[in-house]
Amino acid sequence: MDLEEFLSENGIPPSPSQHDHSPHPPGLQPASSSAPSVMDLSSRASAPIHPGIPSPNCMQSPIRPGQLLPANRNTPSPIDPDTIQVPVGYEPDPADLALSSIPGQEMFDPRKRKFSEEELKPQPMIKKARKVFIPDDLKDDKYWARRRKNNMAAKRSRDARRLKENQIAIRASFLEKENSALRQEVADLRKELGKCKNILAKYEARHGPL
Repeated sequence: MDLEEFLSENGIPPSPSQHDHSPHPPGLQPASSSAPSVMDLSSRASAPIHPGIPSPNCMQSPIRPGQLLPANRNTPSPIDPDTIQVPVGYEPDPADLALSSIPGQEMFDPRKRKFSEEELKPQPMIKKARKVFIPDDLKDDKYWARRRKNNMAAKRSRDARRLKENQIAIRASFLEKENSALRQEVADLRKELGKCKNILAKYEARHGPL
């Protein structure tokens, strides 16, 4: 057996030149040995791992117009209108206050007393009943007791009506003063608001809308 037959039977190429043939197809090139075997992730270090979670750098960016304000932003609390006190130069006459106050009770304060719509309704004119003449011989003790009781009730009714009329008059006088002071304050605030609008318009014309 010669050398070539021995090599052919054992699957060995007969000549060293056969080792240079490429085992890959003609149209493909072998991968370069210099290519990195591990992917370089340094360029992706700043990218978020989850698409729904922003990166720390994004959290530090300033809030632009149109974006939602943070939840911990300090906002003014609502004001109860009844707690607002307007400085009013109103000093009622002590005699009028005495006529508007119930004896033995607290002095009437027009700044705090408020009347309901029912109390401010005009009272209808009540026509008095025609007087009935009663002879003197029929005016017994029962008649005079009924007359005294009726007179006391009428007096209490007149005093209560006069007291309420005095209170309403003083309250109306105070409200007129307060209304005048509020109108002046509104006028001052509108003037100040106009100045702020002019400043804001000039700023937006130069630097764009906020």
